Amino acid sequence: MTTAIWTGLVATTLYLIASLLAARQLRSSGTPQRLSFLGLGTLALLFHACALWHVIVVDSGVRLGLFPVASLIGATGAAIVILSNLYRRLEWVSLMVFPFNAVIIPAALFIQTGYQPHPLEHGLGLHVLSAILAFAVLAIATCHGILVLLQHYQLKQGHIRGVMRLFPPIQVMEAMLFELLWAGVILLLVAIGAGFMFVEDLFAQKVAHKTVFTLISAVLFVGLLAGHHLLGWRGVTAVRLTVIAFALLLLGFFGSQLVLEIILKRG
Repeated sequence: MTTAIWTGLVATTLYLIASLLAARQLRSSGTPQRLSFLGLGTLALLFHACALWHVIVVDSGVRLGLFPVASLIGATGAAIVILSNLYRRLEWVSLMVFPFNAVIIPAALFIQTGYQPHPLEHGLGLHVLSAILAFAVLAIATCHGILVLLQHYQLKQGHIRGVMRLFPPIQVMEAMLFELLWAGVILLLVAIGAGFMFVEDLFAQKVAHKTVFTLISAVLFVGLLAGHHLLGWRGVTAVRLTVIAFALLLLGFFGSQLVLEIILKRG
């Protein structure tokens, strides 16, 4: 556990520094600053991954409790932001992802809940991996959608203020939102399909809330993409549906896990 602590604390520090550089990058397009931001973010992610390995993988199985999974989702989100920056500017999203990781890493390291490690059975890994990837992509899409909503609000007021002036045009921001939504929804449907194939009873008392909220969220996301393709839904309507669908997904996993691990002290 000592390795997890020192690598986790190094990752936390690097995420905070990378967040400051990302904030500066929003005010400048200089290549050296951008390379520094990507380099620090990548280094933070490597230390983060090392810490997660030692936290999650134990002799009795894997610890997929509330804070370790939240940290794993945060690491996945950081990886997506870093890779996306090779062809899209997503520094503004990193200002949400990197500080989140700086907070959640210490929580995963030092807060003990009632979750008990379990072996990861054959086939279940696909369900877990696709669910984590889907959650990370949809979380980034939701953060991006909130920024689109702010752009719409400021345009309605007649002028763009502050840091919002540095963002791409609203049409580009909306196109990026739907790119993220398509990727996230495909991964979510894979996770749901793998769950029905490899989880014995998705409607058992322990996971029923998670299953129901996830299915409702998936229906809303699919409906949003269908509405965008067939009816031209975009802008405020698209963002509101994105936030509602993601809130249900968030409630489904973290709400039930919070009750089980923190209140009931069992996993």
